[in-house]
Amino acid sequence: MKLNIKAISVSFLFLIPFCIVLLACSKDKNEEGGGSVSNEKVLKFMSYNIHIGNPPSEPATVIDMAAIANVINTAKPDFVALQEVDRFTDRSGKDLDQAAKLAELTGMHYQFFKAINRSNGEYGVAILSKYPIEEFHNISLPVNPGTNAELRTLGWIRVKLKDGNDFVFASTHLDHLADANRELQSREVLKALKSYQKYPMVLGGDFNMNQSNPVWDLLKVAFRVPCTNCPSTHSATKPTTAIDFLLYNGIAENMFTVKSYATYPETYASDHLPVIMELKYQ
Repeated sequence: MKLNIKAISVSFLFLIPFCIVLLACSKDKNEEGGGSVSNEKVLKFMSYNIHIGNPPSEPATVIDMAAIANVINTAKPDFVALQEVDRFTDRSGKDLDQAAKLAELTGMHYQFFKAINRSNGEYGVAILSKYPIEEFHNISLPVNPGTNAELRTLGWIRVKLKDGNDFVFASTHLDHLADANRELQSREVLKALKSYQKYPMVLGGDFNMNQSNPVWDLLKVAFRVPCTNCPSTHSATKPTTAIDFLLYNGIAENMFTVKSYATYPETYASDHLPVIMELKYQ
């Protein structure tokens, strides 16, 4: 039988644009939700106490921001709440803005929020975001007199997601000494974020208390804890207690379901394990 080569060639040329469109559509779907490889629309969040970039197994003079960045780049979160972050300090480098450096190494947007002056520089929390930051604020979190505790801070940002919805993400680090301080600070957190409760919101932080602590009853008025027995985050090499969490508010609960909530098994970079939560659009 004699084949009509010309006809076959023409048919093949007509198929090429169709195949390209199919591949492009598949690629677009796979890139939704912070690089998820599935067709689900997912947002991924991380909270990470980075111990000023000093690996616990190293001398205090060793600052390894690349190790922290490697954790973030491997996990590929859309948002990161960072705690124990230095900015231009003697101890970690007078020319080192740790939040800015992590933003550079991860390709994310960032905002630093000062808590106190420390080591001739600044110390506090920070946020990394894959989305441009449209608004940011922070407040100082007080302590009770006579407790010898340091001031803490709450910082938050507002972004626009790919679907055009506003989203609020916050980072904090509560006192480690006394429940009275954590209660006082938690009340200030709720007060500061009250006007933003109309938006879907996630709050990440080192809360310095496990889930049996009664102060959680206060935070649960506005936020949901994703698990009743959340994974331990401290210490990184022998985690025995959960003190780092990611919480979400009621608006987020109506928009998303929790797809996963787990720690990331990195034991070198910090004395805390990072915690990661994935929220899937309903």
